[in-house]
Amino acid sequence: MEMGGPVRNLVSLVLAALLVLAAAGAARALRVGAMDHFLATQRYEDVYYLPPAHWLPVLSLGHDEALADLLWMRALIYFGDELGHQGLVRHVFDYADAILALDPDFRKAYRWVGMAGMYHAGEITVDDLRRSVSYLERGARRFPDDGEMAWDCGASLAFELAPRVTDEAEKRELRARGVEHMQTAARLGAGPDWLVLTNATQLRRLGRTEQAIRHLEEMYATVRDPDTKAEIGRQLVAARGEAWTRAFEQAQRELEERRSADYPYMSTTLYLLVGPRRLVTGDPLRPEEPDLNALVGESETPLPEETAPPD
Repeated sequence: MEMGGPVRNLVSLVLAALLVLAAAGAARALRVGAMDHFLATQRYEDVYYLPPAHWLPVLSLGHDEALADLLWMRALIYFGDELGHQGLVRHVFDYADAILALDPDFRKAYRWVGMAGMYHAGEITVDDLRRSVSYLERGARRFPDDGEMAWDCGASLAFELAPRVTDEAEKRELRARGVEHMQTAARLGAGPDWLVLTNATQLRRLGRTEQAIRHLEEMYATVRDPDTKAEIGRQLVAARGEAWTRAFEQAQRELEERRSADYPYMSTTLYLLVGPRRLVTGDPLRPEEPDLNALVGESETPLPEETAPPD
């Protein structure tokens, strides 16, 4: 019996659909097999494919920051692969140079390379530490108001690089540079609570006792941790005497009371910059006319009063 046209068309559609499904299943099986083969034949290689860093601003065709973002993502993947394979991250500085050549204001790159070049598998040499610290110092110079950058830089100089150096003069110089950055970090509210006390200890070891005391005095008002504040007070008593310290603490309490009354939402550091609240008298939208004679001064001849023109 011969099938009619509609039935024949329906059968053709069903067969076509079955063929498409079979082809899709076969293609998927082939694709999965091909991917498994590709992954199985891949091997780990520590290869850097980029041209020299000073070429990149030309090759970016004006899209420096966009290319820097792409390289940043590639650098993070590279560092993760190196950690997973216990690699030596030999090209981490090359990636940092490439990113910073394109975008010298890439703040995270400075701190990242400072960490990545200093902590990795295998032997960490003094040259690794020196180069890592050099990026952190560059970042601290470029971002002088970044407390976290200052803390990373100072801690790396004082606690990572200086202990590995054998020359005593260089060791002392590195610690001096480190404590300068850590003082900046403390002033900007970065670093741990004990940073102020560590700074004072480092300054005393460098023979800068008076500078250590001034740093404790400077930071007393801004420290919030009660234990740290109490220890600062004890060290100031030992250095300056009890009477002087009690007067200093009273002055700090009065400052804190004024700050709480004037601007309770401000930090003490900002309040010291802004100053106490000033009362506004009169209508601020309709200021009084200035007294010109007062501006001229009492010793000067008074300005003539306005007179009506003669008739």
